[in-house]
Amino acid sequence: MESSQFDIVDYIVVVGTLLFSLLIGVYHAVVKKQTNEDLLLGGRNTSVLPVACSIVVTYLSAITIQGYPGEIYAHGVQIFQIGIMSSIFMPVAMYLLVSVLYKLRLTSVYEYLELRFESVALRRLAGVAFIIQYCVVTGVVLFAPSIALETILGVPVWASVAGMGICGTFYTSIGGLKAVVWTDLFQFVMIFTGLVSIAARGFYMAGGIAEAFETVDKHGRLDLFDWTIDPFMRHNTLNFFLGYGFNVLCLYGAYQQQVQRYCSLPSFKDCVRAIWLSVILNLLTMSVLIAAGLAIFANYAGCDPTLLGKITKSDQILAYFVFKELAFIPGMMGLFVACVFSGVLSSLSSTLNSLAAVTWKDFLSRSRRFKNLGDRGQANTSKILAGFYGIITIALAFMAQHMGPVLQACLTAVGAVSGPLGAVFIMGMFMPCVNKWGAIVGTFTALVAMMSVGVMSFQLDKPFVFPLPTSIDDCPIGTDMSTVKNVSLIVAKEFEWPEKIFTLSYIMYPFVGGLLSIIVSLLVSVITGGVSKAKFVKKEYLHPLLRPHFGSSKVEFHGKPSVVDNFRGNLDGVNAKYSKASTPRNSLNALELIPLSSGS
Repeated sequence: MESSQFDIVDYIVVVGTLLFSLLIGVYHAVVKKQTNEDLLLGGRNTSVLPVACSIVVTYLSAITIQGYPGEIYAHGVQIFQIGIMSSIFMPVAMYLLVSVLYKLRLTSVYEYLELRFESVALRRLAGVAFIIQYCVVTGVVLFAPSIALETILGVPVWASVAGMGICGTFYTSIGGLKAVVWTDLFQFVMIFTGLVSIAARGFYMAGGIAEAFETVDKHGRLDLFDWTIDPFMRHNTLNFFLGYGFNVLCLYGAYQQQVQRYCSLPSFKDCVRAIWLSVILNLLTMSVLIAAGLAIFANYAGCDPTLLGKITKSDQILAYFVFKELAFIPGMMGLFVACVFSGVLSSLSSTLNSLAAVTWKDFLSRSRRFKNLGDRGQANTSKILAGFYGIITIALAFMAQHMGPVLQACLTAVGAVSGPLGAVFIMGMFMPCVNKWGAIVGTFTALVAMMSVGVMSFQLDKPFVFPLPTSIDDCPIGTDMSTVKNVSLIVAKEFEWPEKIFTLSYIMYPFVGGLLSIIVSLLVSVITGGVSKAKFVKKEYLHPLLRPHFGSSKVEFHGKPSVVDNFRGNLDGVNAKYSKASTPRNSLNALELIPLSSGS
């Protein structure tokens, strides 16, 4: 696909997007003196709308923007089940996990693991896994779209990687969480506007929505549900329900990026409103992505650019469509690039802010040198941390272009981390018999096992997933056929046990990882006396459904620093006495640990 020259309007749109994002960060950096709580939690007084948009675009990367229409083009609408499962499991995550975590007023979500299991080791294990996972993922998110931008803009990959990386790092480090959520709101508008424009143009060119749907239906792209029971099948409804459903439960209920946003809101009622609004916005955005994919396929069903050799894979179909069909409209090329930029910046900024929060709270703040810093020193440390992770991410993005097939292995492997990390929170709140030894061994075992499965899956010659059929039979007269590909049928290889386990559907990784973690944790806890000590688990760390039947309302310290650092005095339900004089800075307020049934 040959490159296109931008006109002045396109450059204005792209540069304006970057400058506006930067200005939001600068505004929040200079509008008031920022403490560490302002940088990491927005002062706990952010607004519902930007937080809801931020919840959506945190995981709506540029890879998603380009990949989903490509998935629709090649395999049909089954991927829309992701949107359906998100709409179901995000409210479930709110009820099961967020309702407990919000009341604890945490900065790092992994503080909960130390409080519940009285284990610094578990807290740090989870923190390190999160940091490694999202450094690698964000590096890939930054690099992958740069290839498409090079095709359209004609500029080197390094320039777009450096431009997006520096821009996102700068406004995140100086502006903090409020800059992140407000730029996320702006970037959500840009993404949505770009996708609606592409979908509208696609349906118009296909002869209307009805005509387009008739075309895609004729080519088998509208089969949404597949009730086959096979965990090794790439996509089917049960795998989406179990695998992606559990993934949503973990990512939106117990992952740093989202919990940090929930805790930035002034009340739990605001948190509930933000989650429900994000459900609506997420479903709406997914619908527009699916519509764009269907509209593009309706235009190319009989003259496939992939078969013609114009593009090498279906992920490039969105960029190809914009280049061929919308470039004549002033500003449309710029709007598409701004849409991609926005997807990159939203994911980058959210991750950098969360990485800084985890590193500060779970590691540095425990050091005497950093603990004794004043407000200004702590805030500057968080800014430096965000900048440091920005540099790491940019470096990993440059490395990604030399990784070849290993890149896919890394993506799959790090995706397996969410299941074990989410499962340990579920066990903490719903399984009082699980003790720290069970949680540590179970989490570590599941992380190693799923990472191994992910890596091995790419070392094997896995069965090839064929796209649904397309043709070039209806190409208009005069179409260049000199680059037509000669596609030969490849017989998929079958695997026997134990190798077959490595062909597990990537959708199922979170569920299998979480299930393995729970099983191992329960077994180890039973062996190490977890059942007999279940009654001593503090009620504040259990879900309200279990509190009448399990746990202790009285805090016993036994001289353990990890607990003393967070609490002073005795708690006895909602009537606990609280002493300011004996409570260290940044400790939890005992009066805030009220039963959830009493309201927000």
